[in-house]
Amino acid sequence: QAIAAAAGGESGGAAGDGAALCGADLLLALGGGMAAFELALLVRLLQLQAACGLCLLSAGLSAAVLALAWRLPSTRRTDEDAVLAGCGAALAAAAAAAIFSTQGSLPTPEEEMAPFGERSPAPIASHSSRRALELSERLAARGAKMYGAWWCSHCAGQKETLGAEAMGEGGFYVECSPDGAGAENERCVAAGVKGYPTWEVGGQLFPGEKDLSELEEMLSSAK
Repeated sequence: QAIAAAAGGESGGAAGDGAALCGADLLLALGGGMAAFELALLVRLLQLQAACGLCLLSAGLSAAVLALAWRLPSTRRTDEDAVLAGCGAALAAAAAAAIFSTQGSLPTPEEEMAPFGERSPAPIASHSSRRALELSERLAARGAKMYGAWWCSHCAGQKETLGAEAMGEGGFYVECSPDGAGAENERCVAAGVKGYPTWEVGGQLFPGEKDLSELEEMLSSAK
């Protein structure tokens, strides 16, 4: 009975040691994978020139897990442990590559400067009345300019007042927002524009959104 008990204890101890070693193997592979993924993430952040404190903390924790797993008891040689950790790292690197590849390549400086759809003024929905078309001709003859920004709701309202045809034929809209399509920010600054929309006629500035009657009065009062 004593022998049987001893044998049972040895088998139980062996089973426990095996489970512990299995857990160490899993932790080693997991640590390698976490460290590799965090490294790929940090490289991506450097490419984007972005700061992420939590990402740095996560990378530190992953490195600590790998170091802890490396120091746990193992029945394999050091090179075998390295292979196990490397397998986990390879799987994580492949997963990171798959994730980042779906996001596309980083934009070039030229692409970043190119106008985006959301940075263009909203399309003009209204059609121009005869009065608006005649007013547009008068504005164009005087060399009038309408300074605005793609994100400005009053600028959009001013365009709707005149209508798509009048705005298109007049050619007097000047985009002042630096990130807008076809931006002429320096021109707006040189003209002394303080807000949007602002009309310029004969070197005079007339700020604010205006209805057709106010635009006609503006033309009459301009030098």
